Amino acid sequence: MMFSVPPGVVVGGFRVKPPLVKPSRLSLDRSGKNLSHGWAVNFAVGCTHACPFCYVDSIWKSYGGRFGDIVKTVWGNYILLPENLEQAVSLTPWRRWSGVEVLMSSTHDPYLPQLADGARRILEAALPNGVNFCIQTRSPLASRDLPLIAEYREQVRLQVSVATMCRDLSRLIEPRVPPVSSRLKLLTKARDMGVRTGVIIAPVLPPVPQRTDWRQDMKEIFAALSEVRPDFVYGESLHIRGSNIELLARVLGFRITRESLVRLDREAGELFHELCATYGLKSVWWREYDV
Repeated sequence: MMFSVPPGVVVGGFRVKPPLVKPSRLSLDRSGKNLSHGWAVNFAVGCTHACPFCYVDSIWKSYGGRFGDIVKTVWGNYILLPENLEQAVSLTPWRRWSGVEVLMSSTHDPYLPQLADGARRILEAALPNGVNFCIQTRSPLASRDLPLIAEYREQVRLQVSVATMCRDLSRLIEPRVPPVSSRLKLLTKARDMGVRTGVIIAPVLPPVPQRTDWRQDMKEIFAALSEVRPDFVYGESLHIRGSNIELLARVLGFRITRESLVRLDREAGELFHELCATYGLKSVWWREYDV
């Protein structure tokens, strides 16, 4: 698939090391997050969505020179594409993970325009070998693969993330992400094809100048979800990782404090459960702060 690179984004290449399936902390046992059985498939370095709340930038920068100076670029403005993906797919013993749920993906969106063909190639190889997937995306490009996913519907759940219904805030914290409406249309189409669907409401931000009423924002999210009827809903407040607070401060013109997040974690969790009960949605709030 041909694609255009967003202005200002630097593109490079790297060689991904097989097997493509690697250990992941995003499991119920290790992190409390039921997103996999402890495995993930990541096949890019960087992400062009440019969400400043994302924690992944600090991971790549921590590798120092392993990926070259490109990862020193501002988050969202660099992406390294796999030069040997076909080889890595063929060298991955997919049957080893038969019956095991694998997250696609934990460090990038698998359905970025630059990666969508690779995501399909991975599914084509893994699904017939019995691998289960939790596909996490913010991109409606996943709709291209819905016929394949529906064929293996017992092995796949398709999830999207929603951070806010406020357009002004979304433009700042999800600058290159398709609108919420397109993400929810993707889930509706998937649900109608018998695919299990989920929504992660995250990150919930405290009051900021662009959107002061986080409670009303969450209510509007659930009103939209009431039409989509996902099989499950997860939620979490913003957590502090790497340089994400500094990146958010630049785009919001406002610094979010840890104190506000501790309070939000408790209050948002309570409202989240109330709304899930109101709409009859299965849910889990991922608690970040224990004080």
